[in-house]
Amino acid sequence: MQQATQTPTDFANPHALSSIMRASEHCEIVAQEDIVDENGTKLWPRNQPVSQALQQRLLERKLRQPLESCLRAANGVTHADLSEHARCLVDSDTALHSAVGPWATDLLSDIPRLPLHPVAQLLLTAARSGLPGAFDHAVQGMLVAGAMALHAGGDRYQQRISMLGGLLHDLGELYIQPDYLMAERSLTPVAWRHIVVHPKVGELLLQRQTDYPRELSRAVGEHHERGNGLGYPSRARYLSWLGCRLSAMETFLGVLASGNPDSWEHASLAVRIIPGEFDTTAVSFASQAARRHQGHGRMAPCPDAAQVWDHAQRLKHGIQSALREAWVLAASSTSAKVSGTARLVTPILEQLMRACDALGLWAPRHLAGEHLHELHLACQEISHRVRSLERISCWLDDAWQPQEAEEIAQLWQGLTHEALAEVA
Repeated sequence: MQQATQTPTDFANPHALSSIMRASEHCEIVAQEDIVDENGTKLWPRNQPVSQALQQRLLERKLRQPLESCLRAANGVTHADLSEHARCLVDSDTALHSAVGPWATDLLSDIPRLPLHPVAQLLLTAARSGLPGAFDHAVQGMLVAGAMALHAGGDRYQQRISMLGGLLHDLGELYIQPDYLMAERSLTPVAWRHIVVHPKVGELLLQRQTDYPRELSRAVGEHHERGNGLGYPSRARYLSWLGCRLSAMETFLGVLASGNPDSWEHASLAVRIIPGEFDTTAVSFASQAARRHQGHGRMAPCPDAAQVWDHAQRLKHGIQSALREAWVLAASSTSAKVSGTARLVTPILEQLMRACDALGLWAPRHLAGEHLHELHLACQEISHRVRSLERISCWLDDAWQPQEAEEIAQLWQGLTHEALAEVA
């Protein structure tokens, strides 16, 4: 903390700065102290509201202190805003209510007691104005993470730090080029390598610029990690207890974002498909949420049986092909990077094959009703896992030599776009 306040912190991040400026159009954001550059030259006086003039100066100068620590959103996001938004989501979102309903009263009553650090408040205010859907996602995360803590029998401290983790987990996205975050665009390796740093950015922000406990900032950095070592950005295997909860929460919200009526069935499948990837709390929480959600009446459209079966067969042959190629590359590639990548993906592909067997992915062609629906969900989740496996194992590194890139491409040849395409 002392070093962060006395040494230059480079230029203000242009993407976060743009979001802060957009937020200033709707609420007053002021400098709580003089903003000075690395040489001590005053760029903006204390108590002066921010403006476009400040934005231009900040983009041209290195700062002595982090910009976020110099600004305050005087009438930005408040506890009342969080409470009102949370209550609205619980009342209107059936899938969310299925997850948090048993604990909704406790969760809503505890929101005013959450410590909202000024830097966190500023960035939440900026996210609400600058990133479409970000505020919804943050409040949903707060509720789901808090509900998981209560489901696990946690005390008030565990509940509240879980709620804070859910609320703040994606603050790092403010520092990424917004175009990379647009879900409707095809994700490229370059875009993905930018996106994967956001957990670490969020962790460092909370660690260096707030007084939140270290376990909170660490968990924010872990919210895309997985217990089998195939998350990002660090491929960590041993997560903190709160990191495990935020990892599961992020998975749940990713599935629920589809808006499908069977989203909790899919989420329940997602956290148990590979043993050891998520903890037992996540598995039992999702299973109970799925049962409650089914009680509301599922109206998912019945998929076409022939299309689902054909998709399953394409996946089967594609995964088998990738596994054979991984064995070959692990044993014969002269590149340590290629052989190491092949050894990394081999056990996961083997786990996916076992999961396919357990889930009946190679089921008879003539399935109907619930069995067909389960096969459809299994195909969707397996396809998602294969795409994620390719990104984690290959896209994190942008320094492949031409021969290495050619070899590693062979690994995924059998898993074509057609093999992974989901049935509508």
